[in-house]
Amino acid sequence: MSAPSAPAPQATSPGLAATIAVLLMASMTIMANATIAPSLPGLREHFADRPGIETLSGLLLTLPSLAILLTAGLAGWLADRFDRQVMLLVSGTLYALGGTSGLWAGSLEMMLAGRAVLGVGVAGTMTLAMTWGADLWQGPARAKFLGQQGAAMSAGGIVVMLLGGALAGMHWRGAFAVYLIVLPVMIVGLIVLAPFARRIRGEQRAAARAEVTGPAAAFPWRAYAFVGPLSFLFMATFYIVPTRLPFHMADLGLHNPAIVGMIMATMTLAAIPGSLLYGRIRRHLSAMSVFALSYAGMGLGMLIISQATGPLGILAGTLVCGAGMGPSMPNYTTYFMSVVPPAVRGRASGLLTTAFFAGQFASPLVSAPLVAWVGLAGAFEAVALILGLVAAALLALALREGRAQVAGA
Repeated sequence: MSAPSAPAPQATSPGLAATIAVLLMASMTIMANATIAPSLPGLREHFADRPGIETLSGLLLTLPSLAILLTAGLAGWLADRFDRQVMLLVSGTLYALGGTSGLWAGSLEMMLAGRAVLGVGVAGTMTLAMTWGADLWQGPARAKFLGQQGAAMSAGGIVVMLLGGALAGMHWRGAFAVYLIVLPVMIVGLIVLAPFARRIRGEQRAAARAEVTGPAAAFPWRAYAFVGPLSFLFMATFYIVPTRLPFHMADLGLHNPAIVGMIMATMTLAAIPGSLLYGRIRRHLSAMSVFALSYAGMGLGMLIISQATGPLGILAGTLVCGAGMGPSMPNYTTYFMSVVPPAVRGRASGLLTTAFFAGQFASPLVSAPLVAWVGLAGAFEAVALILGLVAAALLALALREGRAQVAGA
């Protein structure tokens, strides 16, 4: 299924300062949940008397995703209609408060509540980052920027995973302090994006008046019906790594949280080149081909992890998995935003965010029975098979699109 064609806009860029501000905002989003992954074994030991603690600890990691999928659509609606700087201030504050709750919460219930608050903050920051990316960059500049944004997400993941692992090595609660990073990022965004926010606010008011006198912009539901479920599946399978890999490594005798954090950070490190080169990749490959190759790479990485007997095998698997993931993140946004009217970009960003984080939240729930049935290594092997089948289906779609384009030429 290919996205409907749209007129090619002029390539534009808002400048270096705005670029840095939006990239920093993006870097706080996609790996926010996984920051505390190195703390999970210590947390499990601390709450060892709780029934089902392994599943509960996985939910602690991904509970923000439930809050995100419940609120991201609202965040997108607000981004299309209200002051984005106010949204950034509120979202960043909730992010910091909810994220650091694990430093002081005395019970698992309080931690879970804090993680829900974090999710509301992430819904706002990620929706804003995606919406700004679609608004401020057009044409080829957008594809290039979204590749940079994917790299920023990966780089942010490296920083938070390394910091989380190091701090978790001191104390299992330490990783929760990493969420304070959002405060300087929020301040930079509030200062640098202020003039753009004023301009967008004026355009929002004009669009609202136009809706009163004319038809509202049509939302591309057909395109979302494809990219939404695909985004969900991507995250549901990918998030087996941060939710289950620490326990798989513990079974292999790797108990040091810092080492766990470093190995997991290699996955996001390996994703950076593919994200940065995304603009060039798209010159030679269709969006559907990028989807297919991404799923194939992730599947191969999962297979390597499933067969690993030590840290080198785990490292090799995470590197391959990350390389497959790299060009995928910007591909989802580019594919979808190419057919989204300007008046509903916030809504589109919110719904795409919902799909991503619904997959994150579902991941431990789906993988738990799989792990109980075939074990941790078997679960990685099963996910590898699923990803391989999806890659084959996407490749078939890409080849069909290619033949259709040749026939229509």
